[in-house]
Amino acid sequence: MNKIYSLITTYQPDINDLKLLVENLSRQSEFIVISNNSNFNIDENDFVSNAPMKVLNFGKNLGIAEAQSIGMKWAFENGADFILQMDQDSTPHENMIQELLKCYGEMLASGKNPGVIGVQDYDKITGHINKARVKKGVPINENYFDVDCTLSSGSLIPKKAWMAIGGMRDDLFIDAVDHEYCWRLKDAGFDIIRNKKALLAHRLGDGRFKIMNLISVGMPGPFRHYYATRNVFLLLREKHVPLFWKFSSLLKLAGKLIFYPMFLPNGKERFTFFLKGIKDGVKGRSGIMK
Repeated sequence: MNKIYSLITTYQPDINDLKLLVENLSRQSEFIVISNNSNFNIDENDFVSNAPMKVLNFGKNLGIAEAQSIGMKWAFENGADFILQMDQDSTPHENMIQELLKCYGEMLASGKNPGVIGVQDYDKITGHINKARVKKGVPINENYFDVDCTLSSGSLIPKKAWMAIGGMRDDLFIDAVDHEYCWRLKDAGFDIIRNKKALLAHRLGDGRFKIMNLISVGMPGPFRHYYATRNVFLLLREKHVPLFWKFSSLLKLAGKLIFYPMFLPNGKERFTFFLKGIKDGVKGRSGIMK
């Protein structure tokens, strides 16, 4: 069976944009699940969908990790063979799920043990293709790559992977949640595959910013520095997290701590979140920022 449930995790979404995403996914999957972290309820009756829907309204922000975990559990316990993780600000190409499922079947037939099939994402504003600068993965063929991790949005996860390791790591709340899940799968003997023919338009944070008109960097909201920084220190303790990521993350953090507050907007606020993230990370504090 190949019953695919699309799981959209939302936080204060634009309802019109969400309706377009639901319509898109309902043409590609058998069921739509929305895990809603917003402070308002979403009514499934407000949507025009070719597929049945289930909205899980939490009434507060549980964090992307816990919301995804709850949605995954509901989907797999209610008939899903696969779930497709989706962010509210992503737009899948019309054949994206077909490409992901085709890749899964081919990898399974070739002797691989796929735990996640990921997409090739690109910036929905600029069209810039997101490519790893160092860890590009190992080519399997012209279109498929064996990688260490892949973006959560647009990732196809089979039920057997969920049964083996469960859901996301809720205590991370947000940031590095998708990476940690992939690393845990690899530690359990699964393969992480990226299919460059499965295309997803995506937007990270508030776009990109050029430091001194030379270096282009992602520009998240200031509070995101807290979670990104804290979670580096939380994951340093974990044996299944690659050493390369640990060292490179600490190196990048040192650079960000110096240059982001100096050159990015709201520098003082960013610096405060960096420091709080370091403090709480060293102390092992997790969950929502307090």
